[in-house]
Amino acid sequence: MPRPVPSLSDLLKTWTEPCLAVPPRLTRLTDGIHIETALSADATLTLPTGLNFLRQDYLALTRLPQSRRAPSATFGQSDALAKRLAGFLGMPTARCHFSGSAAIGAAFQGLLAPEDQIIVDAGAPALMVAAAQATGARVHLTPSGSVDGVERRLHRLSREARKGRLFVAVSAVAPYTSVTADLAELQQLCATYGALLIVDVSHDLGATAPTGRGMMELHGCLGQIDVVLGSFAKCLGAPGGFVALRDLALADRLAPSAPLSDENATMILAGLALIESPEGRRRRRCLHGSILRLRNHLMADGLRVLGQPSPIVPVALPHGSAQAMTTLLRSAGPAVQLLGPPLVARHAPRWRILLTSDHGPANIDDLAELIHDLCRSFARSHRSARQPQPMRLKA
Repeated sequence: MPRPVPSLSDLLKTWTEPCLAVPPRLTRLTDGIHIETALSADATLTLPTGLNFLRQDYLALTRLPQSRRAPSATFGQSDALAKRLAGFLGMPTARCHFSGSAAIGAAFQGLLAPEDQIIVDAGAPALMVAAAQATGARVHLTPSGSVDGVERRLHRLSREARKGRLFVAVSAVAPYTSVTADLAELQQLCATYGALLIVDVSHDLGATAPTGRGMMELHGCLGQIDVVLGSFAKCLGAPGGFVALRDLALADRLAPSAPLSDENATMILAGLALIESPEGRRRRRCLHGSILRLRNHLMADGLRVLGQPSPIVPVALPHGSAQAMTTLLRSAGPAVQLLGPPLVARHAPRWRILLTSDHGPANIDDLAELIHDLCRSFARSHRSARQPQPMRLKA
């Protein structure tokens, strides 16, 4: 007997059910660097919601049972999603792809030619740099979040004799530093120098701004960016990617890729409906409150928290202690990601703490307290190691 197909309203109703209960408080660090933990030693134990800071699921849609069940195929949903997304972004057209990486590849392979030159923000995903290099275009890297760096490059390149076009590619929110791009100023610079601006909105679309339209909404430049691309998986509960274009003529230049399935398109359409609903606004408020709460806790304890507020909270660590600190923190329960080479420089390791709307205040406070105690214990141990040992006279 065929399985019934949930409607968008059914999915939306399911996704607006109350989030899972907040798990029990975590245990605290004891004296020295020993940690007591209430977790089982069983390696297969599934971490409760509040202990898992690895999930790129900013509105916590994949945690809800029904969102894991893709509805049966409904023909034409991928095209319906492309039209719906274009309207949501204020763009004339959009194309959907089976993944975010496929969307990046389709955009760069279709738009760039070997004679072109592209300025890429150093904080952008490595995939964007690799995709640009694969086209044969000349790639220029600029410091993460530096509008001045982009302007200097554009000024110099505009004065050189060249055959191809100029492009600028940035992430609205850098995935490893949480540095946010000044999209309005970058778009104005690109218009001045005749360059096309490409923006990856994977980590802010749906999760940021009053209506969930991300950094473009906050900077007042919806519908003004030349090329907008990203992944649906970070915030909309299902795999997929997209490219939206301000110039209809560019749409025909996009490289082909495997299409987005109608099953995933149906889930993503429901996610877009939720983003614009009161429940979506509630989840964004919860997420934003957790972001500010954790950043304020950590900075008050003297830790270096990188970038600007976003669902990504990067915390700089001492080079020599990063691995030991991460192992110790994980043994107490919280799952966090340690970033090292090649994602970040060898001398600049960091934790990347990913927050979702179902991380409640108790989860944030417990994580901050554990990190506080861990850092204090490491500092005490290092002070003891540096103290001179008394001389012992031989008998």
